[in-house]
Amino acid sequence: MSIALALSAMVLLGSTHFINGLLARFYPPLNIAFYTHLGGALVGFAGALLFSTWEPNVWIWGMLSGIGSALGAWLLYQGLARAPFAIVVPVSAVAMVTIALGLSLAFLGERPNAQVWLGVIIALPAIWLTAGGGKPNKARMNSSTRAGLLLGLGAGLGFALQLHFLGQVPNHAAFYGIALCMLGGAVCCLPFYQRAPPARKRFPLLATAAGGTSAWGLTLYALSREGQLAIISIVIVSMYPLIPVVFGSLVRRERISSIRVVGIVLSILATMLIVAGSGK
Repeated sequence: MSIALALSAMVLLGSTHFINGLLARFYPPLNIAFYTHLGGALVGFAGALLFSTWEPNVWIWGMLSGIGSALGAWLLYQGLARAPFAIVVPVSAVAMVTIALGLSLAFLGERPNAQVWLGVIIALPAIWLTAGGGKPNKARMNSSTRAGLLLGLGAGLGFALQLHFLGQVPNHAAFYGIALCMLGGAVCCLPFYQRAPPARKRFPLLATAAGGTSAWGLTLYALSREGQLAIISIVIVSMYPLIPVVFGSLVRRERISSIRVVGIVLSILATMLIVAGSGK
């Protein structure tokens, strides 16, 4: 059941990135981040009133998670504005899962078996390749590329902190944790809000809806950690770049490069190993 929740979370979070990726071509990215967090907060608080029980310290983990989320989004969009997409996205995705795994090992004392570790090791290059990364080229290592690498690492750190802090919220208070996370992220993004032309007023609604989808995904991620190692949930959720790639191919008829095909195959293999190893 926990594996199914983690896979569902991956699909929902990947769908959010796909929707926001389309919107980012026509609307200021940090506005999208603000409305995404706002939509997530609305869905989170609605879910909390219906399904969750308040926990006194949940606001601490929720707000810390929100700061990580906003930091990740801000650095990611800064990187995308200054460096190639194929540099920033893979670096941020791999940095996120690597740092989140390190936090789980250091603070939660988790000890996966050999089969799970093999899946994790395969997952790292799988995420890189699926997100569009390729072999580093020294000839292209200019100032903007270096900035993109640093900003991608910073974005990965922010998102890793988001996942780690959310994982500290008890299951019965999961929706409150998500709501406070998204509210904190919206507050952090608000100072960077930009005025947009009136013709684009429908975009905030779409970004808000994407935020609601993200809130459900993060809730399922938090619930998936119950009954299995946090490392397993983190690795599976971190494979979310699969979803924008697949949706881009189906909806926009985008060609999937051979590098991404290899990444998809490795992602499937890694998931199978992690699923098999988690049952032991």
